Amino acid sequence: MNNYKYFSDVLKNGYFTETPCQFCWSSEHCLEGSFFDRDDNLVSICLNCFDKRKVSVDIPSYIADRVVKKQNEKVTELSFCPPVPWIQNNDWPVCCDDYMTYIGEWEREDFIKNSTNGDGLSLLKELLIDELKNNVESYEALWADLGYETAAFVFKCSKCGNKVVLCQDYWWYHFVD
Repeated sequence: MNNYKYFSDVLKNGYFTETPCQFCWSSEHCLEGSFFDRDDNLVSICLNCFDKRKVSVDIPSYIADRVVKKQNEKVTELSFCPPVPWIQNNDWPVCCDDYMTYIGEWEREDFIKNSTNGDGLSLLKELLIDELKNNVESYEALWADLGYETAAFVFKCSKCGNKVVLCQDYWWYHFVD
């Protein structure tokens, strides 16, 4: 299995299914196909077949346009990284003219552990991606819901070390899509 430039620790952070790979029928480390945002009804692909580039993740042009230098190279690299579960349209954040690396889904305990003073809620407020900050009605409610109906996906810039958080409500993703 590959090390992915934009996806840290796929065995820990990937979203796997028990459905066998539709290419080789292996049941080992099969990624859930629905998160690839493809039109061909991909159900499951094992990491071995994914690493052989049998399919790629669909990257919309507005996400491709977020990087300027070496755009084609970076978009190709991103399209061969596992998708982050629940992030709609593989909406990948950018920093320092490159896609950020997905480092995992954090719960309240992770924010507390990674804060400098034990105040996880303040760290969540600080790291929340700017586009979402204006839409949060109650940070306390968001904090209370982490690990239940809301997931916090954390990305890190490989150049400057900056981190951002994208939050996704599981209910919204499944029923309002």
